[in-house]
Amino acid sequence: MTATIDRALIRAARDDIDIFAREIARAPLWPHQIELARSPAKIRAVCSGRQAGKSRTLAVLALHQAFSVPGSKTLVLSAGEEAAKLVLASIAELLSSPLLAGAAVEENKSRILLSTGSEIVSAPASTRQVRGRSIDLLILDEANFMDEALWTAAKFTVIARPGSRIVMASSPWTRDHFFHRQWQIGRIDPTARAESFHWPSTASPLVDAELLEDFRKTMTSREYAREVLAEWIDDQGAYFTASELDDNTADYALTPPERAYGQIAVAGVDWGFNDSNALVLLGVLDDGELNRGRHQNELVYFLPWLEHHSKMQYSQFIDRIATVARGYDLAQIISETNGVGAMPTQVLRNTIDRQEWTSTRSRTPVFPVTTDNRRKTSGYGALKVLLQQGRIVLPRNPELLKQLHALTYEQLPSGAVKIEVPEHAGHDDLADALMQVMAATESGMQSWRPDNPRPRKCEVLTTTVGTHIPAEPRCWDLPYALIRSRGRDKGESWW
Repeated sequence: MTATIDRALIRAARDDIDIFAREIARAPLWPHQIELARSPAKIRAVCSGRQAGKSRTLAVLALHQAFSVPGSKTLVLSAGEEAAKLVLASIAELLSSPLLAGAAVEENKSRILLSTGSEIVSAPASTRQVRGRSIDLLILDEANFMDEALWTAAKFTVIARPGSRIVMASSPWTRDHFFHRQWQIGRIDPTARAESFHWPSTASPLVDAELLEDFRKTMTSREYAREVLAEWIDDQGAYFTASELDDNTADYALTPPERAYGQIAVAGVDWGFNDSNALVLLGVLDDGELNRGRHQNELVYFLPWLEHHSKMQYSQFIDRIATVARGYDLAQIISETNGVGAMPTQVLRNTIDRQEWTSTRSRTPVFPVTTDNRRKTSGYGALKVLLQQGRIVLPRNPELLKQLHALTYEQLPSGAVKIEVPEHAGHDDLADALMQVMAATESGMQSWRPDNPRPRKCEVLTTTVGTHIPAEPRCWDLPYALIRSRGRDKGESWW
């Protein structure tokens, strides 16, 4: 720590997070943020709307803990790898304050070690991250998207450290969840054990109240209640129910293309203009005898990999898809041609063709498709059926789950169904890329499963509906199960 800081200021900043934020980190807290930071409660839960200051508060809390308690350990768990990186980046930004120059003696993509001997670790939420740890401050970011099993394990990380605390924060999504239950406990009867906080978007002094009022006129009451007022809502108007999504989600590891080693999957591509370019892979789960008792010989699907990139140039995204295609053996790539998608899809097809001229692998066809209401109804309908059957397992990816939760449906005068994520509720890039790959599934497809149990080298997870999936799953080598092309465009000679 720089020697020019007044000792009295250091003592005051250690005792008061408001002084630390204003004078040391140069990131003043707003009144509602200070109320949370000064709470004496052991467990604090924050239900937050958009732009209410949740992320900055968590970063200040983590850094103040490391500053004020030498040798302390802070663990920040986020609902996804990208989110974990963003949290650590926010903390690193605070460390750029002149009065904190030199405070970090070690810094990498997941850990910051301060000169006080305190450690801050930021990681994707997983029970593996909390088992056996002893933590002074545990922060759960977007807790409403985390697994119940994680909370069961996380509670025990703070029982052996004097003065230890848990702070969980999230936007509201699912009622039947540990975050909602904990928030209710602290809301109804705040004590030194638990206290809860409600931050609608209007809590932030930076929010434009007139713009929010304009949003209220164009958003549905359901969207506005969740995104702005930070209120839990029911399933009315939602295409997928909360239970359909939450009961089929597991905290399994995604397999990056460099470690796929030719696993067979099918890819869906959504091209972004104002939102992100998105890629989602669907595979048949190599579950052996794990699901024989529940699903007999019916196939179980999962997503081995997904990614989305904001503001990435189309040429870069095309190269990225080609890289994924080199790692996985893709039975087909289904690419939308709506809006900006026509030309990138053609370039993608040419790129994949050139790549495979020089290899011995089988040809990967790139199928252009037009995304209209009929195709969405078919793709999302196939996903809904598999969810209701428990025959697809979704990863605990917060952005994908948010988009799927936000999907609404509307019956049009023509009788058709319009399915979309409303504009003000966020993006639908990952959801639509998933919708595209659902066109490759066949509802009646079956394959024999062995009934002799095989030894497992990794943990086996179980969804709420009882479907089993290895913590490090692999794709089953069944290419014929991923080559249906429901809803292809017309005019292509090989179709």
